[in-house]
Amino acid sequence: MRNLTGACHCRNISVSFETDLAPADMVPRACQCSFCRLHSTAAVSDPAGHLTFSVRDPEQLNRYTFGLGSTEFLICRTCGVYAGAFMPDGDAAFANVMAGVLDACGEITSPAVPVHRSQENLDERRARRRAMWTPATLVQESR
Repeated sequence: MRNLTGACHCRNISVSFETDLAPADMVPRACQCSFCRLHSTAAVSDPAGHLTFSVRDPEQLNRYTFGLGSTEFLICRTCGVYAGAFMPDGDAAFANVMAGVLDACGEITSPAVPVHRSQENLDERRARRRAMWTPATLVQESR
């Protein structure tokens, strides 16, 4: 497995993405919900990998939720970067990361594919994310 790293602009939120996928083989997804359209998202994930978000200053992490409320959209309060979506799931969690946050984002050459998920109910959405997103951890440094 390779380890792709990255961070928000101010580096408060850093990312470690363990994956067997080469960046050139990744196909980002552009969710068409209003939030994601406003952020021009290009999300990547790997169900066989692991994603770790590390937060230096937890007070500067905005865990925005909307809609069905099943997911936390991780946004840095300092620089405004949307780093990824994080779904707590019992003792586990699943996430995706925005391709632009990764240091290797220039190697992700496939255009983002629009995806429409507005017809999913909560159970369907959570099941899809368990199957398609990356197992994840969110680490917050204590102050």
